Amino acid sequence: MTGAQHTQGRHSADLGEHRPRQILGTCYPESTEEVRQTVVSATRTGIPIFPLSTGRNWGMGSRSPVYDDCSVLDAGRMAAVRTLDLDIGYAVVEPGVTQRQLTQLLDGTPWMLNVTAGCADASIVGNTLERGDGTIRPRIDDLLGLEVVLGTGRVMTTGGLDRNGRRPGAVAGPDLTRAFVQSNLGVITAMAISLIPRPQTTILVHATFTKSSLLEVVDAMIRVGRSRNASDGMLRLKDLFVVPEAGRAAIPATADVDAVTVQVPLLGSRAAVEHTETIIRETFSRVHGLLSYRSLDTAETATDDPLYTRTLFARGIPSCTNVLDGLGVTSCSQVDRARIGRLMFLPVVPFRGTDLGKAIELFEVEAERYGTAGMLEFNVISQHSTNMVTQIPFLRDPSGVERAHELRRAARRSFLRAGFLPYRSDIDHEPWELSDRSADYDDEPLRMLKRLYDPAAIIAPGRFLVSDR
Repeated sequence: MTGAQHTQGRHSADLGEHRPRQILGTCYPESTEEVRQTVVSATRTGIPIFPLSTGRNWGMGSRSPVYDDCSVLDAGRMAAVRTLDLDIGYAVVEPGVTQRQLTQLLDGTPWMLNVTAGCADASIVGNTLERGDGTIRPRIDDLLGLEVVLGTGRVMTTGGLDRNGRRPGAVAGPDLTRAFVQSNLGVITAMAISLIPRPQTTILVHATFTKSSLLEVVDAMIRVGRSRNASDGMLRLKDLFVVPEAGRAAIPATADVDAVTVQVPLLGSRAAVEHTETIIRETFSRVHGLLSYRSLDTAETATDDPLYTRTLFARGIPSCTNVLDGLGVTSCSQVDRARIGRLMFLPVVPFRGTDLGKAIELFEVEAERYGTAGMLEFNVISQHSTNMVTQIPFLRDPSGVERAHELRRAARRSFLRAGFLPYRSDIDHEPWELSDRSADYDDEPLRMLKRLYDPAAIIAPGRFLVSDR
């Protein structure tokens, strides 16, 4: 028995309506030592543990483990900001630290957080480990180092982070930090993340186009993406709705199914930002299907502006408004029981016009076949590739649930055949999607790490890496 509090097992509500998992219980450690004791106890009893931060993994399983008969290790009570270095610009946070919590600490400082468009009370650690995308850059680019409890009960640190919460910089030798991203090699108890210098000016460019001009829009977007400055925020093609008639009821009433949006925050000095914005405006103005173009100073956008929430994200301020409005609930505690369910499908697509067009076409074919809608977004994470974020909304009746899951499975198959492989997964597909990356993928080196770091295979079995249990 450890010092962590425990509750008896029960099924968890799940926005994605995945197969219910049998959970044996939940423990709530409040320190690294209590996590270590929990891991040692799990090794002794043979009952695997599934770690989570705040459990807001909506559309991919929420709080549920991959396999049945696990105990959940809920690290949400580990909510200390161990270090906040406002000279160098980094923070060391525990798994329960939320976007809202850290943002409030950064208010009035020279630094801001790379926030996501999800829940303000979602974990920074959990989303980063799942390779979520922030408003400014991929969250993985924020990751500096980790504190990890291994399956042996040993505590290690990576990336130059020490046990006292100091991280002066990367040290000599191999760095295993990325080995713990999307893996089940250990339980993360602290993370060092890089903060973003608060710019003099932040402008949000928001352009809408007719959906019929999509190929021309993508071409213009690629020209912008390959000429922009490194300090610019995440370039996104978004608000692209695929709506067969049978799936229309699950789409928000405000959705414009005949339009598509390109959005990018611009950060820096006013002169530099205005120069970049001029180039983008000239590029987009040459697209025949341009419907509207807005360039918003995010510090001066009115609170009743329809884009106000998006300007908050660009300034490093999280908000739950998009989540609540999209699901028709009044608090994030209601999300998993919302009237509208939601699945996520997340493949990587090369940043090339033909590939983006092919990905959209593939999804349109499957959505029509299963009579279920999709809300598509492409986040440009580099000069070479995009993260495709596909939300599959559905009515939570038996037919709606079945068709949504059939669409998710069919899209996975067709995207794999096209070479568009998953970069994140849900609990129903995690055990296989790592090896699905290629026909000749060799899983054995990762199995060797698993046997070394977690010999009893008691940490998150099935999470991206198939264990030997």
